[in-house]
Amino acid sequence: MKKSLVLFICYMVLATSAAWGQDAIYFYNLGLESSMFNRKIDYFTRALELNSGLSPAYEQRGILYYFQGKYAKMMVDFQKFTDLEPSKPEGFRMLGLAYMKMGNLDTAIDKFSRAIELDPKLASAYSQRGEAYLQKGMTAEAIRDATRAIELGGAQPIIGRAYTVRSKAYRKLGQHGLADADFDKAYDLDPENYIYKYFTITNHLASFTNDSSYISSADIRRLGLVGIIALLFVLIFKVALPSPRKDDSDLE
Repeated sequence: MKKSLVLFICYMVLATSAAWGQDAIYFYNLGLESSMFNRKIDYFTRALELNSGLSPAYEQRGILYYFQGKYAKMMVDFQKFTDLEPSKPEGFRMLGLAYMKMGNLDTAIDKFSRAIELDPKLASAYSQRGEAYLQKGMTAEAIRDATRAIELGGAQPIIGRAYTVRSKAYRKLGQHGLADADFDKAYDLDPENYIYKYFTITNHLASFTNDSSYISSADIRRLGLVGIIALLFVLIFKVALPSPRKDDSDLE
């Protein structure tokens, strides 16, 4: 009798766990399919309530928190993600982004470095570590990392970002010819996001850098009429540009 009872209890536990797992995947998929940020977060949260080991749900919810500027919550999710997926570099890279946004540059550099250790060809991590170095005033290191990202290649927004980092570093060194050349390459590779990141003052989601002195009169001339119009539009009307997409280059 006792043996039968134990077997029955084990069966019920396994059956219930399987059902919870299926329900978690159901809500996770709803989160992927939804088009509204808050609704997506609710679905991912529900999935995690049912299955706290569902690492993709932490990743997806953490990305949404990042876009909302909720960096503390984002870090909690990606810390959990890296605990569950310690061999995946993206979790550490995302933590690096969050720490950089919060001004903790040393920890950001450590996280980017960990991502690079896991994937030495992760160009985005080199580019973003270069930005952290630049903010710390470590210009040589910034140029080194940006150059490495450019050498590795990848999606145009990633390489455009690396050129941007290196352009800023060259400008700080007074090497304006090199800075101008990299600025041109960055704009050619990713003109749309370039305008978003550098001319949107009121949109906190498009803040690649806080160094407003980076854009010079020569840079504005290079952007041409479209860039000037975009700048004036933001300065005069304080209009926030559209929210970034999930694959926005700020994550790349």
